Amino acid sequence: MNKEKKAKKQAGKKQHIIEAGTRLIVQKGIDKTSLADIADEAGISKGSLYYYYASKNELIFDITEAHISQISENLFTIIEKSHGKTSWKDLLKILFERILAADTRGRLHLYLVQQALNDNEDLKERFRKTYQEWKNMISEGFAKLEPDITNHYVLSSLIIAALDGFLIQSLLKVDTITGDEFVSYLDVKIKK
Repeated sequence: MNKEKKAKKQAGKKQHIIEAGTRLIVQKGIDKTSLADIADEAGISKGSLYYYYASKNELIFDITEAHISQISENLFTIIEKSHGKTSWKDLLKILFERILAADTRGRLHLYLVQQALNDNEDLKERFRKTYQEWKNMISEGFAKLEPDITNHYVLSSLIIAALDGFLIQSLLKVDTITGDEFVSYLDVKIKK
């Protein structure tokens, strides 16, 4: 087998392991998910799993990377598809509704953030950088759509904090506001 084919096969196997690990973490949480559980879920031997991941932290790091990449790609796609033709309110409403509708992705996000806050400095640094990238991406999106607004960075920080908070409330089944209510209230505050 040539090197390119082998690398592609290994990447596919790692992706399969990441997906299995993600499913279990969403169901059971990080602490209650073992590498043996993940190997079983992936349909491979524990030895095969260790070939790809020597430790649970390595696997969690790759799960985090995949999770962050998916959220970032979704955010970037929402901003780019607008081509400056959609209002920031419509884009924000779409973002708000997509994040809150993704129960599985939201649960995974909170488990990973919890792990980063508890004892995993590598994940904590990864989330720091990612949140900074998200703030910059949203701020730049605002700057393109609403150049007259001067507080793009503050708005992006508030939006991310609100989305994290609403995500927690959604997972706890607390009655939350709608995307329309959130955007309308934010619009009133921006115009003041």
